[in-house]
Amino acid sequence: MVGKKWINSLLILAAIAMPSVGMAQQPTKEQLLLPPLPEGWTPRPPGIFGQSAPGVSTASPLAFGPNFGDVFFGVGYQGTTRNDGGDDGSLSGGFGLGNAQTAIGLEVVLVSASTVRSGLFERTMMALKAHKTLPGNAGIAFGIEGIELNGESGADPNWFAVASRVVALRDGGNDATPFSQATLNIGVGNGRFCAAEEVATDVFGTKDCSANVFASVGLRANKYIGLIADYTGQDVNLGVSLAPFPKFPIVFTPALVDVAGMANKEMRFTLGAGIGMRFR
Repeated sequence: MVGKKWINSLLILAAIAMPSVGMAQQPTKEQLLLPPLPEGWTPRPPGIFGQSAPGVSTASPLAFGPNFGDVFFGVGYQGTTRNDGGDDGSLSGGFGLGNAQTAIGLEVVLVSASTVRSGLFERTMMALKAHKTLPGNAGIAFGIEGIELNGESGADPNWFAVASRVVALRDGGNDATPFSQATLNIGVGNGRFCAAEEVATDVFGTKDCSANVFASVGLRANKYIGLIADYTGQDVNLGVSLAPFPKFPIVFTPALVDVAGMANKEMRFTLGAGIGMRFR
């Protein structure tokens, strides 16, 4: 059985906006999205704040999400935006509806994009994701990002479909054992998931495509640290997720974005932080 204590803490940390792959201009929400505990497993810790755990993705969506009664908040910052655009940031919050274990869960996320440049809630977007937990510590999801509520992003919404699974690597996935668990993730999407292409000298944009593959791997190093490799369809990101307080679910995820230099000809630094709560 894969890491009961770890998976027991994960549902309370849900979709968070993060500053990568144009995060400050366009909402994504997976930096701290973590797999849920199937019904019948060890009960979660009591109280609004559950047990903390590191995240498993930097930018690619995951198939797991929050259920009814789960809420979350996050902030993101990037030192340089895509195509050398200067720094920017985002602020997000959301909640879950339904129940992914017994039926279908729905994740609802609101994002104040480009917050540093445009101002708070001057460009507001929404994202939705329907997710279902499957046997074998797996899940599937379908979602849409970048639904404009006010302001203009200059881009159409993105659609995606994704499948994720938590696997045991050592000691049956016991979260007390180092490098005992990994979260594997693969999906297809359009828009920001499309490969980059050069549109002018030293400038890269997003290639128009009907669908492209994205994937990520989150390795649980120990109770406090997760290592992440993430291919978004256009960038390769490497991150470290930190959960320094076991009984308070705040997670920090610094990452190096576009390590192959496809957009800026050099890597970019991003930092995301989020916290989740459970009211049930």
